[in-house]
Amino acid sequence: MTTQRGLWAALAVVAAVVAISCTGAYLFDERRDDAVPKDRSMALEGRLCTAGANEVIRPIKILISMDASQSMRVTDPDGTRARAAVQLLDQLPNDPEVYVAVMLFAGSTTAYLTGAAANDGGGADSPFVQVSALTDFDRQRLVEQILTFTAPTTNRDSTDFVKALADVYAVINQDISIASRTSNFARARYSVIFLSDGHPTNDQDDELLNGDAVTRIRQLKDLADDVRFNTVHVFLPTQPVSSVCDLSGDAGTGCPLLLINQDAERLQRMAELGGGDFRDFRNNEPINFLNFRFGQVRRSYVLKELVATNFSALADSNPNEVDSDGDHLTDAEELLLGTDPLKKDTDGDGFSDGVEVYFARLGASFDPKQKMLPDGGGLDPGCPPALRGVDSDCDGLLDCDEQLIGTNANLADSDGDGVPDSIEWQLGTQGASDDLDQDPDTDGLSNRAEVRLHTNPLVVDSQQLTVNGYRYKLEADGPVDERGRQCYRFRVDNISLTNTLPLYWDGGTDAGFDGGIDGGNLIRGPGFNDLMLALAMVPADDPGGRTLVRMFRTKEARYPVGGIKSPVDGVIQVRPEDLVEGCVPLPGADGGTDGGTPDGGTPDAGP
Repeated sequence: MTTQRGLWAALAVVAAVVAISCTGAYLFDERRDDAVPKDRSMALEGRLCTAGANEVIRPIKILISMDASQSMRVTDPDGTRARAAVQLLDQLPNDPEVYVAVMLFAGSTTAYLTGAAANDGGGADSPFVQVSALTDFDRQRLVEQILTFTAPTTNRDSTDFVKALADVYAVINQDISIASRTSNFARARYSVIFLSDGHPTNDQDDELLNGDAVTRIRQLKDLADDVRFNTVHVFLPTQPVSSVCDLSGDAGTGCPLLLINQDAERLQRMAELGGGDFRDFRNNEPINFLNFRFGQVRRSYVLKELVATNFSALADSNPNEVDSDGDHLTDAEELLLGTDPLKKDTDGDGFSDGVEVYFARLGASFDPKQKMLPDGGGLDPGCPPALRGVDSDCDGLLDCDEQLIGTNANLADSDGDGVPDSIEWQLGTQGASDDLDQDPDTDGLSNRAEVRLHTNPLVVDSQQLTVNGYRYKLEADGPVDERGRQCYRFRVDNISLTNTLPLYWDGGTDAGFDGGIDGGNLIRGPGFNDLMLALAMVPADDPGGRTLVRMFRTKEARYPVGGIKSPVDGVIQVRPEDLVEGCVPLPGADGGTDGGTPDGGTPDAGP
């Protein structure tokens, strides 16, 4: 109880200071004569390197989906599609990270010719197999199976694109799920080759071109490195097609060439929706799949962005705007709202206090200080219990917060602009769409510049840059090394610290580190700040590709409590190996570690 009274008393002092202070006017304050401003600036300094060519090994997975309906026996009677598939297998790199799957569709039937799915009917296991593991016998058998396949259904002479696309979606989605459960998961790049004469038996254009039959396959890229849907139009009959239109009644054949062109256009539009390429093979032209963009297993990366932030300080780093728990609410605001300034999620419903308050102010029914009922109810709905306190991508935002904000809980940088979602949320830019080239406050600084400077993109504050702006120095440290890495020397200066609250772990209300034995003891003293440095890279061969983000996070920086800051020289050293992708234990200011908790490692992030 004494601890709680002391905490609220400290917050009352903070609120009083906020109420009477004059923003940016300390130089003219009467206290200036006997109270020298504290040196509260910190620097991050060290060396960083882009990812080496062998550090990020990306699986390449190719799914060949072929139309095996009766119409293909007319439009491709010589089976050139089968030989094109084998030619592709022969030309792919003999690398264990290159995989292929072959599926045939006819009527309502889908058959898998590769992998475990070929033996169990194509549902329980992934059909992808390593290309390097295929023998000559395997390749020859593929040709025979493609050419002799017969659908065991009464409608085998029909062509159903929507059903086939649903199976393609299921295969990739399942494979992503399987891969995500393995250790050291590296997101794969998927390429679908959808081959047909382009003519569904029934009109399916509304689902194919206006619905989500294709687009939802493309949307799986949010869970993978990339997903591209490529299409191939094949029309290689042995007899030439008449160019004459016959419109004479029911027995008329229509305009064959017009129909063929429409079929090709359908497949081309499907490729556009799927983010892939379109190929058209007619007039005895040999089919090949070799000019599709499958990507590279091993590739070098180039620097896209380097940005630092202090989660304990709001934009412009006003020394009185302290955010001890990093929930985007100042401690003074939390005092007025009745939330806990030492917990990111006061009521433990999976939504942080800052997110709940933000959306409540927009009219949503959120309350950050509810009480859980014995039956588990009483809290704001929407976040499953298993996700409460979880930060899957370790970007500093809880998974359920990201659902509301619109960002991807599995990607540290959802929009690929080079800035982690948590920093964009903290400073007021859009984490779900790239808006860093905009200047909403028209102060002459783009959002990207303001995010790097740690200033407010929504307030004209450029006159304070010399006081509040972070300062970056970055220079190449020699040429690209033998591992394909470009290393840099860097320094980020003028990272302003705030005087955060001390952290007490109250065993009477929350589970402490040791189950509550030391409940009420001081876990971390006042003044420790939560700093992050984020390095964003893009593939050298695909500058528009998905960003790879590596982060360094520390709570070792301390506001000058008693006139002494920590480290005393004001510099935190960062090594290349300190910048990591994903979740790692976060060094704590109390000499232990805060790692291992679901929310990314901070014991003050939630109950």
